[in-house]
Amino acid sequence: MYYELYIDLFFAENFMMDSLLLLFAARISKRQVKRKRIFLGAAAGSLLTCLVIALPIPSAALKMILFHGFVNVFMLKAGLGVNWGRDLVYAWILLYVSGFLLGGAMMVFRPYIQSLSLFFLLAVGSYYLLLKVWELITAFSRQKGFQCTVLVSCKGRTLKLQALIDSGNSLRDAQSGKPVHIVGRQAIRGLWKDEPVTGLRYVSYHSVGRENGIMPLLELDRMKILRRRGNETETITIDRPLVAVCEEEKVTEQYDIILNLDI
Repeated sequence: MYYELYIDLFFAENFMMDSLLLLFAARISKRQVKRKRIFLGAAAGSLLTCLVIALPIPSAALKMILFHGFVNVFMLKAGLGVNWGRDLVYAWILLYVSGFLLGGAMMVFRPYIQSLSLFFLLAVGSYYLLLKVWELITAFSRQKGFQCTVLVSCKGRTLKLQALIDSGNSLRDAQSGKPVHIVGRQAIRGLWKDEPVTGLRYVSYHSVGRENGIMPLLELDRMKILRRRGNETETITIDRPLVAVCEEEKVTEQYDIILNLDI
């Protein structure tokens, strides 16, 4: 038994799926990557997949290693620019989770799709459906986030703020790699008063309705997070924390600061 493979169609189908998977992984991980780079990474991944298929490699185990190891790692590095180590492992897992979700969404209708153009249309539709589902999951998780009290100190002043540990906040400083917390303007005015702000930097972000936004980035002296665990209060102290100042007076009506989940 043998199969006849049209390499041009195989490349086109893989390029389409790899592009959607990288776009979905970039959106979930909140990576600011240009789409041109994502498409180039998807093209490289699809080309390498075709090469592995075409090469006469006798070992099936070696082909699996090349597919799931070399090809996908190269595609993630080229398309998303992830660093070696934990970020790469996280992106690799996210790629397979995205593939599982996207493949499951398409599996329902794939038997009824006879042409390549309809397959592409189905893939794009499944991609946007998954994005909407992810936004709903993210919004629900924010409502179920952990509430706590935070003492922030700077310029010899200390403020008591109501905080939410939010799974939707995964901001990191591009220079130091430290997690970034989001605070309202009201709290910053209470800490800085009329003193000038020096050494101001910015952090980029994207959210629903805003693709590329920036917020001022400030460094505080200390932050103490107080959480109730039964009859005891757990205290987490963070020195030199980074906070991004949003446009609103308070982050939400209830909370003055949204803490990064990585704490």
